[in-house]
Amino acid sequence: MKKVTIILALLLSSTVTFAQDAVKDTTAVEEESVTGTWDLNLDLASRYVWRGQCWGGNYPVAQLYGAYNLSEKWSLGLWTTHNFKKEYYDVDGGYKGYQEIDFIVNYAVNDFLTISAQQYFWPSTDKQEGVSNKFFNWGNDGSNTLDLLFMFDFTERGVPLWFTSSTFIAGSDYRFKDEFDEKGKQNYTTYMEVGYNFEAPFGINFAPVAGVVLNNKAQYYYAGDYDKPSFVNLGCKISKEIKLSENVVMPIWLNYTYNAADARENLQPLGHQFLVAGATFSFSK
Repeated sequence: MKKVTIILALLLSSTVTFAQDAVKDTTAVEEESVTGTWDLNLDLASRYVWRGQCWGGNYPVAQLYGAYNLSEKWSLGLWTTHNFKKEYYDVDGGYKGYQEIDFIVNYAVNDFLTISAQQYFWPSTDKQEGVSNKFFNWGNDGSNTLDLLFMFDFTERGVPLWFTSSTFIAGSDYRFKDEFDEKGKQNYTTYMEVGYNFEAPFGINFAPVAGVVLNNKAQYYYAGDYDKPSFVNLGCKISKEIKLSENVVMPIWLNYTYNAADARENLQPLGHQFLVAGATFSFSK
């Protein structure tokens, strides 16, 4: 709980916040209303699943994130998660303790395209041999990855469709070294995702998604295929928003994910499947 308090204090005292949606480029009047606005969100979820793989085992997580708009085009962001487990691995060797803090810079090119640079930092919860927790270590033993994303969202064009292309351009994304290459080679692992939003009766939202890893030779996606493209993220998120006050809403949601990769970790009758339930407390101003 002390860690959450520290992170919350950092978030509230800085302008580094997470902007997941594109900032719209419209008129000078709208710029005045967008600039300086921000939002703060807290997710409470049954586990943490990202792009078809689980981080930190089957333990509940708290995720704090937010958004601050510097202008109609620029926004800064922060995203954090923690499952409050100290041991990095459990007795069977699986992941247990997990923590992550991400720093994001977004630039909205227009009303449907945002370019985003996202710095992922996931230091181990206890000391691990051969793993460096230094923030500025971008080597193959570090816990940092820099992700360059092109995010297309056509909602403002009347089509509730989005598409994201993500490529790791620096950090812990090295192909395994061999006797001729001591450091390893940057792999530029690329992930692409397409999704759609539609409203059902009673204010329920459905968001099916399909995500594929194109080149996973560095094995960054441990639950994906290493030698061919693999659909690691097939699923749907169901959510309903509950308004608590003028500025506070609480979406409740259920997210199903099916990982269709053929990697060794997925050799189960129906592959890897995840069902995550959660609630989000959102405040905006």
